[in-house]
Parts: sequence; C-alpha cells; structure tokens
Amino acid sequence: MISVCMATYNGERFLNEQIDSILPQLSLYDELVISDDNSTDSTRDIIKSYQDSRIKFFHNEQRKGVTHNFEMALIHSKGDIILLADQDDVWLPNKIEELTQFLTKGDYDVVTCNCALTDINLNIIQNEYYTNKSPIDKSVWGNLVKDLWLGCCIAFRREILLATLPFPKKAAAHDLWIALYSQLHFKCGYYPKVLQLYRRHENTVSFAGGKSTHKLLYRINYRLYLVYHLLIRSIIKKNNRHGNLFHQSPIQG
Repeated sequence: MISVCMATYNGERFLNEQIDSILPQLSLYDELVISDDNSTDSTRDIIKSYQDSRIKFFHNEQRKGVTHNFEMALIHSKGDIILLADQDDVWLPNKIEELTQFLTKGDYDVVTCNCALTDINLNIIQNEYYTNKSPIDKSVWGNLVKDLWLGCCIAFRREILLATLPFPKKAAAHDLWIALYSQLHFKCGYYPKVLQLYRRHENTVSFAGGKSTHKLLYRINYRLYLVYHLLIRSIIKKNNRHGNLFHQSPIQG
C-alpha cells in the first residue's frame, strides 16, 4: 500500500492541479492523506469535492505550522511506502511507479528523484533542479550545513516513519529531519530522472521563508538543536536494537 501525504494551507490556487496529478497514479488500495492547517480559503471545499474514498482528510482546528501539519498527515498514513506532496506542485504521470520501483528494486529505505523548477505558471525555468550534485552526494553533515533535500521528491519505507516520529517540537523543516536521520541510519538512493514540476512562487513555504531564519545566530542554534535531537534519537535506536525498549513510537502499524 502506498500513502501520499500532503499538508495544505490556503492552497486553493494550485490544489486541483496537484491532486489531479496524483490520484490517477494511485490504485484502489492506496491513499492520499491530506492534513489541512485550518485554511481560511476554499481549500477544504476543494478537497471534499473529490468524493474519492482514497482521500483521507484531516483538519487542524488550530494551526500547527507546516512541519507539524505534515506530521499529522504522516501519523494518519497506513502505507508501506510513503511519499510527501506539496500542495502547489504537479507530479509527472509515472512518478509514483518509477520512484517506488527504484526504492524496492534497489533495496533502499529512502530515495529521492530529480525535478524541474518552474515559475508560478509551470513554465520551466530550470530543466533539472539537481544538476551537479544530489543530496546523496553530500554527507549528513554537509546537508546539515547546506541542505539539498527536497521533501516533495522523496519516498521512504514505513520503518523510516516509525523511526523519525514524533518530530522534534521546534523542527522547522520536516524533510530535513527525516533526511538527516535517514542518512545516518538507513540506505538512501538517488533517482536522477525528473519526475515532477517543482513550482516556485511568492507564497512558497521554505525553511528560509521567515525573516528570523536569515539570522546567522538562529541558523547556528537551529542546527545545534537538530544535532542534539539526532544524537538522542540515535541513542534510542541503539538501545532498542539491544533490547532495551524504553522508547515506543506514537504510532504502530
């Protein structure tokens, strides 16, 4: 079973295009799990209009922010393989099939693909987002300093979900947390083919989106915060492996 997990917030402008690009790629047994962060536009109405049993919709009464909104979608997912979807991109027709086959045939735990960078109208402005170096070409510490991972391009096994949830309370980028932990403890692979259109516009949410994240002190402190939690979670993983099961994941199955 495949779960595509999407976080939405005031996404009415592009949401139909993205959902329409994902649903045809899902089987009757797969799911599109959407967590909405208390949108004030027509996002919820758009989602409900599909009346598709594969769409599992959850609504936050109070805003959680992008990272923990994604966390809510992931918590409610049931798939053996999980993909993350942004609300404003467009997936090419064979993305799910090709990326999941690459993951399973290569016996990877986490994989990421390439994408084309577009403007707001999906005009391609860069044929390949990754041109010289992919996230896999950098060490975990290299990505910690200058992150190349894009959450919208990755797919991973459920084991990764169980290992990385819950997200650290102050995590500002869900994909970076998943990626760094995975690089430390799991087998990661890169599929160089472009499998989606990555739309950039004035309302795009990113780790560097807020003014505070531009401050050097914040960036240093945040990375130290991630290192601390990576070390703590790694110690928990080591103890679990040796039978000292003092940690239990918040989701099972």
